[in-house]
Amino acid sequence: MSMPAMTNREAIRVGLPIFITAINMRAGLTIMSPLYPILKEQYNLSSFQLSFLTSLSVLCFAGSAFLMPLVGKIGGTNKVIAWTLSVLSVAIFLRTVGNVPMLFISSITVGIAIAVLNFSLPVWVKENAPDHSGLLTGIYITIMGTFAALSVAVAVPLAQASAWGWRLSMMPWLVIGVISSGWWLLKISKSKESGHMEVSSKFHKALFRKSGAWSISIFFGLQSMLFYGTATWLPTILVSKGYTLSHAGLVVSITGFLGSAIGIAAPHYASKLKNMRMFLFWMGIMVALSFAALIFDSGWRLIIWLLISNVGLSVTFPLSLLLTVTRSIDAGETRSLSIMAQSIGYLMAAFAPGIVGAIFDSTLSWSAALLVPVALGIALAVVGYYAGKAEKIEI
Repeated sequence: MSMPAMTNREAIRVGLPIFITAINMRAGLTIMSPLYPILKEQYNLSSFQLSFLTSLSVLCFAGSAFLMPLVGKIGGTNKVIAWTLSVLSVAIFLRTVGNVPMLFISSITVGIAIAVLNFSLPVWVKENAPDHSGLLTGIYITIMGTFAALSVAVAVPLAQASAWGWRLSMMPWLVIGVISSGWWLLKISKSKESGHMEVSSKFHKALFRKSGAWSISIFFGLQSMLFYGTATWLPTILVSKGYTLSHAGLVVSITGFLGSAIGIAAPHYASKLKNMRMFLFWMGIMVALSFAALIFDSGWRLIIWLLISNVGLSVTFPLSLLLTVTRSIDAGETRSLSIMAQSIGYLMAAFAPGIVGAIFDSTLSWSAALLVPVALGIALAVVGYYAGKAEKIEI
């Protein structure tokens, strides 16, 4: 006799562990961008050097795919998530108490930890609630975006609040990380889960011969290039257009939060579409136009264009993850497709902050640097049209 179908409410309750995990999965990265002007002045770093604080983490997202067979030997998916959250908390602690070299070292550790979580959460969804993948993916991605936006909002006020400076900005996320990892460690200590991660540790190399897998990977890469290439510099760009640093951080935070809130339902409803081709195409065009408007406009209207760009990015990111679930056959293939997409995608994204920063350093013009996300948005639209097919990728 088959089990009754899980309701949406039951699926949300089942998804609580990954919602707690998602709180920690972006703040450790996004918190750095509003602090760049402070770090630049305090340590005399160039825009290109500062971009490495983001690029190193994103590069680790790509390289960590090679660690996944070893990570899988830690235990089941729950155990992997629990110990990875602990490593992430340690990395944020080292950043908080360390010097300039430790800033870069901790960026590497943060990147590796978040990469493992990036790979693990789609598998967790496939294992625990495959029929509600759109709903759970939309919620945990929105939680990631919400807390990323919150980290940007409080970073500068906390940095200016005491003699601790920018280090105080790290404290809330260190505390949240410790509590989250403690909750997970307690959870797995009571669990009877044993053995290794249930999905195969073997990577499905046949995916490299599938055009569908490549379209998803490149779509993921273009979306990630847009996010990290712009999130790194948006507070600085707004300052160049007359905003104070605190106001710039607040605007980026609010528009990021609203974008995430609007994008929360996208995976749930997009998963019901026959295919997502035209939807993804127009999302890419919308993102390109919003960044083009940032070049020519100024004043309060910049908030509108930032909101539009954040809606586009908040929608396309969870859909790029959802594609690895909906277009794969089983959990093992989901894992392989997720690793391929995120490895290739984050390798592409690692260069974006440096490219934007280098263009500014050479031209001293943020308008010239913003041409990069405009071009990426157009490319996202074209590739999204191919990635959004409904057909399964069979290997």
